[in-house]
Amino acid sequence: MAEILDIVNEKDEIIGQMEREEVHAKGLICRMVFVLFYTPDKQIILQRRSLSKKSNPGRLTTTVSGHVESGATYDETAAKETLEESGISVELSDLTNLGVLYAGYTEGDYISNAMRGLYLYEFKGSVGDLKIEAGEGEGFESISIDEFWRRRSETPDDLSLYLLDELGAKMIQTIEAL
Repeated sequence: MAEILDIVNEKDEIIGQMEREEVHAKGLICRMVFVLFYTPDKQIILQRRSLSKKSNPGRLTTTVSGHVESGATYDETAAKETLEESGISVELSDLTNLGVLYAGYTEGDYISNAMRGLYLYEFKGSVGDLKIEAGEGEGFESISIDEFWRRRSETPDDLSLYLLDELGAKMIQTIEAL
C-alpha cells in the first residue's frame, strides 16, 4: 500500500493529500522530520543511507529521518522514526525541537520540497547500541563536530544534501552552542 502524505503550502498548512512517489515526482511540498543524535561529549551520530535509496544513496545523513504520514504530527513522527531507524525508544520530552525549516532540492528526477521538523537527541549510549533498519541504512558513525565541518568542506559528496544546507548547519550549530 502506498504511503499517503499531506501536501502543505509555504505556511505549512495542509492543502491536500497524495501518494509519496507522486509528491516527489511533482515537487510538491510535504512534511519530513530529521533527528540528530549527539553524545554528552558532543560527538554527532550520522547514519549512512542505503545504496538503494532514491535520494542521497550511500551518503551520511542525520541519525534519523522520515516523511510525516497524512494525519500525523512532526512530534509523533520524530518519535516513531527514531524507534524504527535506530531501535531507541524516546519520549517527546527527550527531544529538543528546533522548529520547522523549509528546504528543497532536486537530485536527478527526485524532487524534495519539504517543511522539515528538526530535532536533537542527547544519546548516552554507544553507536553499537543502535539498530539499523533493514533497507534504510548501512550503519552509523560517530564523529566530532570539527570532523563534520571538515568533511562538509573537503568531502561534501559523502554527506546528504540535507547536511550541506541550512538544515545541517542549524542542527550542528545548536549542538555547538549547548
